[in-house]
Amino acid sequence: MQRVEKIYINGIILTQDDAYKHASQLATRGKTILAVGDDLSELVDAKTETIDLKGAVVVPGFIDAHVHFLWGGETLLTIPCHAARSKAEFIDIVRKYTSERTPGSWLKGGGWNEHHFTDHSFPHRTWLDKAAPGHPMILTRHDGHSAIASSAALEIAGINSKTADPQGGVIDRDEQGMPTGILRDAAIDMVMQHMPQESDLELMKNLETSQKYLLERGVTAVGDMIYDMNHFRFLQDMACQGKLKVRISAYTPILKWPEMKTLLQKGIYEDEYFQYKGLKGFCDGSLGSHTALMLAPYEDSPESAGIYDSIWSDVSLIRETITEADKLGYQTVIHAIGDRAVREVLDVFEAVIQENGPRDRRFRIEHAQHIHPRDQVRFAPLGIIASVQPAHCVDDSLYGEKLLGPRCEYAYPFHSLLQADALLAFGSDWPVSPADPVATIHGAIHRAAWHIEEAVGLNEALQAHTANAAFAGFREQDLGSLKAGHLADFVILDPDFQHLDAVDEIPEGLVRAVYMNGTKV
Repeated sequence: MQRVEKIYINGIILTQDDAYKHASQLATRGKTILAVGDDLSELVDAKTETIDLKGAVVVPGFIDAHVHFLWGGETLLTIPCHAARSKAEFIDIVRKYTSERTPGSWLKGGGWNEHHFTDHSFPHRTWLDKAAPGHPMILTRHDGHSAIASSAALEIAGINSKTADPQGGVIDRDEQGMPTGILRDAAIDMVMQHMPQESDLELMKNLETSQKYLLERGVTAVGDMIYDMNHFRFLQDMACQGKLKVRISAYTPILKWPEMKTLLQKGIYEDEYFQYKGLKGFCDGSLGSHTALMLAPYEDSPESAGIYDSIWSDVSLIRETITEADKLGYQTVIHAIGDRAVREVLDVFEAVIQENGPRDRRFRIEHAQHIHPRDQVRFAPLGIIASVQPAHCVDDSLYGEKLLGPRCEYAYPFHSLLQADALLAFGSDWPVSPADPVATIHGAIHRAAWHIEEAVGLNEALQAHTANAAFAGFREQDLGSLKAGHLADFVILDPDFQHLDAVDEIPEGLVRAVYMNGTKV
């Protein structure tokens, strides 16, 4: 046994290791865990540093299975609309942020949610025009599947009363047929493609902001759903330079597979902080934007049952791409929210599995929010992981019944999936929801009292945010549990963490310290 450099004693150590679930002591050397147990005194010598935990809880570093890493940092540095609770507040936030900006410059931000507004009305382009005249601007809804654009931005994008809806998107219009400024899914790209490319300085600021935000909340590793190949190159370069402080499992856009395949053939940089895992695709949109693809129409919009994402327009191409990537050993994860979308993604995954044969592939459905009971039992036999975000469940509790009615009985069916032996991996979809593991676990346990029969317990939720999330990203060999040989990434929490199931409100300040590679960060 190597000499122990540090030993942590008198703790409540929740290891997430089935072989030794609870312990009171943890020993480390350098960046590695040497031992976990209740009496490690024989490993201690005069040079060992002893840290008394005084009854604190220790868990593995939280792994957020689904974030948008650089976008998350960007949202903390751009127009913050999440606090708006009315039209007046929305306009005031935009006006204050833009008051010192260069006239006519592009502006972006987001986080707004019309269900938080006093009248529940969608923003209008005139709100932005009033707050920041002449600025081309686009502000995304909190889910990223709708956005509000200013008149200047619409003009630059050529969007007017005669513009047709793009495939996989919708341009909202008023009674006269004029665009209101609300763009849904693929329509957002019509404006986004005209925005200036981010500079390396901007990307660096986003990176630093993201890492600080995540580490403060105990998130030490993430699954990064990258939407811009420039971001992939930037993060790979940052890893090569040793500037990453949060571990990243990277996923790139499924339609960029030819480009990604070329990069892989040339060779990419990977280490303990940055690893490439596979492809990310979309089948549908989001519930709040009425673009989640459902088997039956929305209760409040009987003319619509959602829409396919534009990526899903050529299912044959998607299936061929997944099949080829799978043969080369790369994972595929697909965004599917509505019950029809989930079913169709399951069908595609099943077809690829049958064609390529048995393999440890760990296909994932991201979000998997509304799953028909008939499809809930398909996950486990196919080895498909449900990569879910409990914070979305809390958000949807505000308006789910209005949109889906009785179908909410199988909304976010966490308990039912576990009963069917499916594996749940927790994430936040940050910046769509805060990357706050304490809040995520609390949301999974309490669900805002919405269909509480589908809640999970504290132990199940913690496992989903650590060991299961590590498994979902092929990192279980060194992350996700506290055991000998694993990297010494862990979080020290207030003892009250053990009682999250007993409190209705999310406690603040439970994270006391965060360690990576055995060093307090």
